[in-house]
Amino acid sequence: MRIAVGQLWQETNTFNRNPTTLSDFKDWGIATGPDVLGKYGETGELGGFVAECAQWNPDIEFVGLARMVCWPWGSIDVPTWQRIRQTFIEGLQAAGQVDGVFLALHGALCAENEFDVTGALLQLTREIVGPKVPIVGTLDLHANITPKMMNSADLLVGYHTSPHLDHFETGQRGVRGLRRMIESGTRPHKYYRKIPMMTPAESHNSFTGVPAPLYRKLEALERDPRVLSAGLYMVMPWLDCPKLGWTITLHTDKPDGEFDKVVQDLADQCWSLRPAMCEIERFSPEEVVAKAKAHGGHPIAIGDGADATNSGCPGDSTALLREFLKQQPIPHGALTFVVDPDAVAAAYEAGVGGKFDLHVGATFSPEYSNPVRVQGTVERVLPMKFILNGHGGKQMPIDMGRAAVIKSGDVSIVLTERTGPGSTPLLYETAGLDPRTCGMVVAKSPAGFRADYEPFCKAILLADGPGCATPNFPRLKFDHISKPLWPLQEIANPEDAAWCQS
Repeated sequence: MRIAVGQLWQETNTFNRNPTTLSDFKDWGIATGPDVLGKYGETGELGGFVAECAQWNPDIEFVGLARMVCWPWGSIDVPTWQRIRQTFIEGLQAAGQVDGVFLALHGALCAENEFDVTGALLQLTREIVGPKVPIVGTLDLHANITPKMMNSADLLVGYHTSPHLDHFETGQRGVRGLRRMIESGTRPHKYYRKIPMMTPAESHNSFTGVPAPLYRKLEALERDPRVLSAGLYMVMPWLDCPKLGWTITLHTDKPDGEFDKVVQDLADQCWSLRPAMCEIERFSPEEVVAKAKAHGGHPIAIGDGADATNSGCPGDSTALLREFLKQQPIPHGALTFVVDPDAVAAAYEAGVGGKFDLHVGATFSPEYSNPVRVQGTVERVLPMKFILNGHGGKQMPIDMGRAAVIKSGDVSIVLTERTGPGSTPLLYETAGLDPRTCGMVVAKSPAGFRADYEPFCKAILLADGPGCATPNFPRLKFDHISKPLWPLQEIANPEDAAWCQS
């Protein structure tokens, strides 16, 4: 048995004006042929896929197509999207006859000339392998599901967790569905319901948050032997593209009126969650730092969702850094990080122990904040490399380029050349800092950071700062969405959005 395997993973923030280029993918690891699993066969969804295949049939021959991954950023530029397409086309053509295709995808991926990169990749895969070969795609639960995705893939399998902790398990679930299709020779019946809403990512907790009961229902559905996959996709909201919105999917062994009702009930419940999903307390940068100081306990984690690198922001906002410097002294100190390659170069030139005096930040997105003058000492220079386990990845190699630690009074600033996971304490720990003993620590993430920070933080506060992942959606200019879309437009009933029915 021969199964073709590939991965294309990036989450696009179309409000980040910096395009994703081929060099961004190279920084995070491009592999083709045998290297797809040879280098990344224990990582995330691919790791779960390999492990589950070993339980199914240890004699499976894997045919590597391509693995192209990079951290969330702006829209993919046209030459890079053309290169991605060509790389997968060449891999599929070279693979020859296969018994199945497994693609680890994200689902919220745009190029400058293609709103639906995931659907386009699944479509070209279908065109090459033909109608009889089963295709399975795994997705982030913030995917924007489109008709092209549903029509091209036989089975879509999404994360059930936010914070995202089930990458490995999602790969396993994908293989189980692929196995049923290959062994039975049948294809699933697909149910698909679009809901004209998007909601702040801070409320997307699938463990204890407002939508948690719905995810328990999905898990119960997948225990039904008739069901191959059940998905609720809460959508990446900073994706200005047509047909943006929440989606319910269900894949079953055959059509059944009972499942029509199940999908409708789930959609109705999603729609009813709108008010509760928006009950989030946020504070201005000035207020959030003052509240953290007044709390009395430590550490206090501050979620800077508007500049969340996990949501495709540049990570160069100075809004919180400015307040840290202004509101000193800070008992036990404050930790934050800024993506600024020029500042890193200056720190390397000054050397460890050298004086640092430079305006920092607002390098990639000057429309959201201004550079801040930082005067201090270079405490450390290092390569920012570590293995991410937890929200955002499993056994995922992270390389944010060179980094430097600047100490300015009570504030320690980690400067990095490139973006990376702002949700993990590993970023600070790799730099020799201890987020468990500091007074305040910034996580550039709207919600996923809770998985790692809640176990040891005395409190979590959310900042309401500027940035291209602001949860205040009216601050952003959406040009391409299908309308009406709640909350940008008022809608009494989902049926009033005719675009959802097409």
